[in-house]
Amino acid sequence: MKRQFLILLSTLFALAAISLVIIQISQTKRSAKMSDNLFNISVNNAIDEVFNQLDQMKVEDYVSEKERYRLLRYRRIDDMNEKMQDIIRSNSELFYNEHKVHLGVSAQDSAIPLPKAQLNPDEVHVLTQYNTLLNARNRMLSTLGGSQHGKANPLDINNVVDASKFNYPLLDSLIREELIINGVDVEPHVGVLMGEADTLIYYSAGANPDELRNSAFKYSFHPHGIIPDESLYVVLAFPSTPIILSSDTNLYTVISICMIVLISALFFFSVRTIFYQRKLDEMKTDFINNMTHEIKTPIATISLACEMLEDESINSDISTRRNFIGIISNENRRMRILIETLLQSAKMSGKKYTLTPKAIDLNSIVQTCIHNFQLTIETRHGSIQSRLGTIEGTLFADELHITNMIHNLIDNAIKYSDKEPAITISTHSEAGHAILEISDNGIGIAKEDQKHIFEKFYRVSTGDVHNVKGFGIGLNYVSQVVALHKGTISLTSELGQGTTFTISLPLD
Repeated sequence: MKRQFLILLSTLFALAAISLVIIQISQTKRSAKMSDNLFNISVNNAIDEVFNQLDQMKVEDYVSEKERYRLLRYRRIDDMNEKMQDIIRSNSELFYNEHKVHLGVSAQDSAIPLPKAQLNPDEVHVLTQYNTLLNARNRMLSTLGGSQHGKANPLDINNVVDASKFNYPLLDSLIREELIINGVDVEPHVGVLMGEADTLIYYSAGANPDELRNSAFKYSFHPHGIIPDESLYVVLAFPSTPIILSSDTNLYTVISICMIVLISALFFFSVRTIFYQRKLDEMKTDFINNMTHEIKTPIATISLACEMLEDESINSDISTRRNFIGIISNENRRMRILIETLLQSAKMSGKKYTLTPKAIDLNSIVQTCIHNFQLTIETRHGSIQSRLGTIEGTLFADELHITNMIHNLIDNAIKYSDKEPAITISTHSEAGHAILEISDNGIGIAKEDQKHIFEKFYRVSTGDVHNVKGFGIGLNYVSQVVALHKGTISLTSELGQGTTFTISLPLD
């Protein structure tokens, strides 16, 4: 699969995923807006229903007991006035007879029989009945602080309750009950605001007065029987923004977002895996090409040497014959080392690979490896130095793999040098660990390559150094050896400044 196609596919999927997210967010906002509107409508309906209930109540149903008694007294006085008026209307020939009865300024102020009036028994009974009601009315009016002359003020009778005497806890409970009936399950704070003075004459427990004053839920409040000096408003404040989404909408929204995220994650993981596999295939292809070249060269050399040995003229020359036999032996050893390295790397990739540890002398192994590379170093007109310190403790390790590990690092230091190689190997112990450092003056390793350097088949760019042979398994083998010994490996490197590998192995 071509890289350009994968990039195009990833871009299209990303656009599709972003579009789905935008659509989902838009739908969620629209649902939230609709729910907010429905919430406002439900609250308005609930308040309207509360006001309707109050209008259907008698005034005495929503005042305190003391005010209710006072109101009933006024109602009784009003009834007495009505009966007295009925008596006057039914007996107008008596009450408006200036020779029999003297009336006060108002029809209910007084009714006094004249001293020389001639009243029959029926008229005396009517006048007595009227005065009995009048006296009772005046006594009741005096207990309420009203005037004993004339009819009680109609405004006093019908509007004896002021705004401060209203039963606001009843209003609070009615509002909460109606909100639940209308599907609003958010507990509100309730207040009654005196508009012009901007004063709360009532608010429920736990309410914030400032929130109530600034609330958008504000309703004009004029219950019958109350005529306040200023306008009254019922105000509601909700503890949080009332976006009431249904449980299904919430569930579907969460599931949709989760599925989009999951599909996106799986897609990008798949694309990442494809890129990794593609890169791995390229590295394996390079490995096969390099390995084929490495094997082909010694085979060709051995084949040529065998052909030369078949020549009778060469067979007679013992020194030449020994030279060709030596070539065959060297090339055969080269292929054997190559195959052994591949087999050891493959074995170490298995989870059940075990080491054969024993007490070893790290400094002695380093000296042996230096000796083995001495001729190669001299051929390149380079140098290899050792700074071997005391190892305080016993290093238990697999001698063969430790030797191969050091061999690989020295071989890389020589191969990846664009000038006369200068290699320094040092050892010492620190905090219960044997420390091995191998430094060179080679081409160095770029930052982007350092994080992949220990991956199998990975090879760094060689810059100006050409024809560097290798398979990309040497440093992977080194890292596996260190890991199997429960050690650590790190590197510091700069392009053109060389590289230093630091290995730490635990001591017993």
